[in-house]
Amino acid sequence: MDRETQNYWKAQRRQMLKRDRRQRIYMGQDMVVTKILIGLMVLSYLIERFVPGLLEALFVRPGGIILSYLLSALSPGSFLGLLFAGFFLWIIGSQLEGLTRWWQYLIIFFASGVIGAFAAGVLGGGAIGGTFASFGLAGAYVMVMASRRVQGAAQWAILLLGINVVLSGFQLGLLGGMLAAFFVGLILSRLMRI
Repeated sequence: MDRETQNYWKAQRRQMLKRDRRQRIYMGQDMVVTKILIGLMVLSYLIERFVPGLLEALFVRPGGIILSYLLSALSPGSFLGLLFAGFFLWIIGSQLEGLTRWWQYLIIFFASGVIGAFAAGVLGGGAIGGTFASFGLAGAYVMVMASRRVQGAAQWAILLLGINVVLSGFQLGLLGGMLAAFFVGLILSRLMRI
């Protein structure tokens, strides 16, 4: 990170410690939500990998389609997807978690994951939203950094997104899901005035 971004984060960290003391006492420590989401992604991957019939059994019940889209926000799809989504969530999500309330963070995560999975499904891609949820968090992060005039951080996040897009193989369904999730994150962060 460049010097301007580092100074910004130092000041932001000091302000967060003062402002969110109650939230940290309630949650126990910093980045709890990010750690829980990464843990749920790992659990989802293990279930997909070793007990695939379990998820299918849940989806045939009433309300299964809604449950499938909610769970898809946690499904990385592959081990490589788990690594990238987990890394991205750790890097971008942890920064965003410090700037939001826990419920705002979860709304951005799940809404972008669900919308991204839906868009990918419509365009012929799979409905795996773990990567899409990370793109939604990145969209929110870019909006927050742009609104606070921290250019280096927003450019860094966009570079990481570009690398992920290239690694996706330019598949229409995946690109559509990533783009939809990114804009959902942008819009939600703007609407919630983060």
